[in-house]
Amino acid sequence: MRQRELYQKAQLLKAGQIVELNGDNFQAVHLGNDFGDNPCMLCELDSICRGDVFDVCCEMETVANHHWILKLAHP
Repeated sequence: MRQRELYQKAQLLKAGQIVELNGDNFQAVHLGNDFGDNPCMLCELDSICRGDVFDVCCEMETVANHHWILKLAHP
């Protein structure tokens, strides 16, 4: 996935939308800017945290807006 697509999907997720990545649907969960631990420790996507899923999750972690994780969303 290109950088622009990563950015667009990250922004949709932050806005509360459901986004398809690697054949699964995901939602973003904001843990709060005061969250002091590693967000990956709360994530439950262990074995599917790779490729586009990992890249989009990393894209959501900006300097001004930290502590997001992804969760599976089944509409």
